[in-house]
Amino acid sequence: MRRTAASLIPLLCLVLPCLAQVSTNVPLDHWAYGAADKLANYGLIDSAMLSTKPISRIEMARHVTHAMRSLKHMEEPPPVLASIIERLKEEFRGELIQIGVLEGHYGSSFIKPIEDPYFKYLYADVQPELENTRGDTFERHSNYRAGFATRARISNTIAFYLHPEYRDAPSEASADVDLIEGYGKVMVGPVEVQAGKDSLWWGPGHHGSILMSNNARPLRMIKVTNPQPLQLPWVLRYLGPFRSQWFMAQLEEDRDIPEARVSGMRLNFKPHARWEVGLSRVVMFGGRGVPRVDLFDYGKMFLARSEQEENNQLAGFDTSILLPLAEIPYGRHLPMRSIKLYFDGAGEDEAGMLPSNWGFLYGVQLNDILKTGRTDIRIEYADNHVTGKPNVFYNHSLYTSGYTYKGRVMGHHMGTDSRDLFAQLSHYVTDDLIFDIVYDRQTHNLSEDNHPRLNTVGCNLTFFPSSQWRILAGYRYEDGEGEDYDDNHVVQLQLIRDF
Repeated sequence: MRRTAASLIPLLCLVLPCLAQVSTNVPLDHWAYGAADKLANYGLIDSAMLSTKPISRIEMARHVTHAMRSLKHMEEPPPVLASIIERLKEEFRGELIQIGVLEGHYGSSFIKPIEDPYFKYLYADVQPELENTRGDTFERHSNYRAGFATRARISNTIAFYLHPEYRDAPSEASADVDLIEGYGKVMVGPVEVQAGKDSLWWGPGHHGSILMSNNARPLRMIKVTNPQPLQLPWVLRYLGPFRSQWFMAQLEEDRDIPEARVSGMRLNFKPHARWEVGLSRVVMFGGRGVPRVDLFDYGKMFLARSEQEENNQLAGFDTSILLPLAEIPYGRHLPMRSIKLYFDGAGEDEAGMLPSNWGFLYGVQLNDILKTGRTDIRIEYADNHVTGKPNVFYNHSLYTSGYTYKGRVMGHHMGTDSRDLFAQLSHYVTDDLIFDIVYDRQTHNLSEDNHPRLNTVGCNLTFFPSSQWRILAGYRYEDGEGEDYDDNHVVQLQLIRDF
């Protein structure tokens, strides 16, 4: 593992030397991602590259800086945009001071022993299986969660992050304390090396991602990346800002092949301020009872020159494009500001060194409906059914536990041989109150005659009563069709203290 990571560092360093500062990551469920996405879709952050997550706090601060400067050049911007930026400025004040945007003192070394303590309550009629919750499993009836984060930095070079959580479900007498995320980072020039427990999200999707998402528990991994987009030399400069990421993780012992490994690489670049592209590759290999993989074998796998029966290979491509309607003929007459189109696809196997047996995700986002700055609509459709090859996606003949970690798919939560339709309307009722209405329809076992379905309708509230408090509330109704599903009512409430 160490030799493989070292071999990738020269690839990541094909840029002019630059001074970078280390910082911990913004967790995948943090509200700042939605805020930054809204500002980017409004045209305030041309440099945003949000399809490779998590991003560092300093990188998020750079996005906030871009939005602050862009807002100053707008004529009569909606007040809600200034409110979002002010909230982001408060959240990332330390990093904005660190990069010289705001005045103040922010030491190169510090420890923040308690950050964002929270309490969460969830009630469900029957045991729910919620998607994209870092593999958290809930019991029927009452569930309690309480936790906080701790982060520290040493001399702009080393950083640490810990997120412990207390979990309790009285109906099962299952109280426990778990480390949800925990890692350390070291900065080497423009390259960041991270080791520990964390989640990844690859792709522009909001409700799911074909290859990597936070549907499963955070992986124990080594990760190498350049946290700040870099400009490559020579003709490669036409690719625009460039990010790359490599990771190696060991899976759990309790699976068909214990302690199998999964490794992946992603290249992400932006040829135009409104066009982003990503290329991803993931391989599952090794494990107890399977022949050892050396560095030469590892290279053959990534070049798709090894036997498919020996390892589970996936590769994909994603892209997104933002279309400002004011720049399109007759577009300014439409009741919205912009449209974002995106695509995420991956193949489960290879044929002639190219991916085959594809799964897809298509998305469209209608930004700033009625041009008040408050309302957005998103629709996503995902499908990994391969005609004539039942259950081929996320499965493998040797690694029969599939593309999973601790029982959860590491990619799209719909699982194999399925389709998923998701729609969301998000509206800022006030500058401090966000209301979401969501609908999701999953259809499974598409290669069989009977197709179990799960229809979900829900609503969520996010309230910022002050700069120190956040309140989240949600309700969802699950209407199951088929013997595998029961109707379910799920209520959630979360209280978070920001300081």
